Amino acid sequence: MAALAVRRISILLWFASLCPALVVSAAAQLPLNSADIAKITPAFDAPAPNSLKCYVEKWKPFLDFALRFQTGYLLHCRLGLFEGKKVTVITYLRITPEGKSPTLLGSGFSLPEITPDMRAGTNPMNLKQEIEMSGIFSVGTGDYSVEVLVLDDRGRSCRRHWKIRVAPTRSQRRVHLVMPPLTVQPLDRKAWKAPPSQRGGGIRLTVLLDAAPVNPYQSHLRAWDRTFLLECIYSLLRQLPYKSVRLVAFNLDQQREIFRREPFDDAAFLDLSRALREIETATVSVRALKNRNSPEFLTNLANQELTAVDPSDAVILLGPNSRIDANTRPELLTRKPGSPPFFYFEYIPWAGSAFPDSIQDLTKALDGKTFQIHSPAELDQAIQKMLTQLKQE
Repeated sequence: MAALAVRRISILLWFASLCPALVVSAAAQLPLNSADIAKITPAFDAPAPNSLKCYVEKWKPFLDFALRFQTGYLLHCRLGLFEGKKVTVITYLRITPEGKSPTLLGSGFSLPEITPDMRAGTNPMNLKQEIEMSGIFSVGTGDYSVEVLVLDDRGRSCRRHWKIRVAPTRSQRRVHLVMPPLTVQPLDRKAWKAPPSQRGGGIRLTVLLDAAPVNPYQSHLRAWDRTFLLECIYSLLRQLPYKSVRLVAFNLDQQREIFRREPFDDAAFLDLSRALREIETATVSVRALKNRNSPEFLTNLANQELTAVDPSDAVILLGPNSRIDANTRPELLTRKPGSPPFFYFEYIPWAGSAFPDSIQDLTKALDGKTFQIHSPAELDQAIQKMLTQLKQE
């Protein structure tokens, strides 16, 4: 009993010293500094009871559109475990590549007190509803040991351990992967650091991003929609030898531009992420509804690139297959000798779900090329095909 009491006090001391920095970051999975690693490592290594009865759902590694393998977990806890009180929970991850030193990450969650209507005369300890907390990180190919340690501010803990093997499938073997084998990277702000430009010999690039949900019947952008768009941009910039980038994000449903930045750099990546988070595609003006089947908005965007004083060497249109299919009349486009080539990277999430859309029609009117993308491997292949075409022009 004395040993358990010492153990409980130790956990509370670790919790108190590590909690403030992590809880501020909400659900971000942040790397620990050397001092924090020294404090939390004994909790991973010492035997301890699973006094916090939670279930850990493990995610199989998958290739994302930034051409990195992601994996992680989903933590399920019964609400009654916390008796309806306001609680702070911290989750720690220790990921150890085979034959290498571990990486430790941490994440904090604040659980609010349950509302009176949820209590409704029920003993809070008997609440059966579940709460979920998640963690995710990127890895290179290889074998890894993954451990998760969950602590709450009452000194209770939950630990789980599993092994993962990260390897490309047959269709992914030629993909230009971002991360070297047996490496770990948190998905924090640094994950969206724009690759450096090739100032001397790169191309001038414009990216026109349709900030639309992957599901055309969805009313607003969700986390996975935003992540998909950011990952695609990251992959494009990582593989294209660019000198400068102009990025314009728009929403075709709203018929409006939501973001523009030149040059597009690290700071702009974060600003774009915030702009995507703030957009609500369900809010569509009456004017936009009247004009949604008009090609005017897209035509104006294209003409800005076609008539620019210092035109780009290539214009890339990027986004999910759109439910809007307005036809573009070629005579509305201001083309001239030396106009940049247009490429449309059109994401189609489900087989058989592709229909001609406004952006595809615009690209065709400009004698451009449409790449229909169903997977990260196909995105990588399309980028290589575009590079080959640009070298030939």
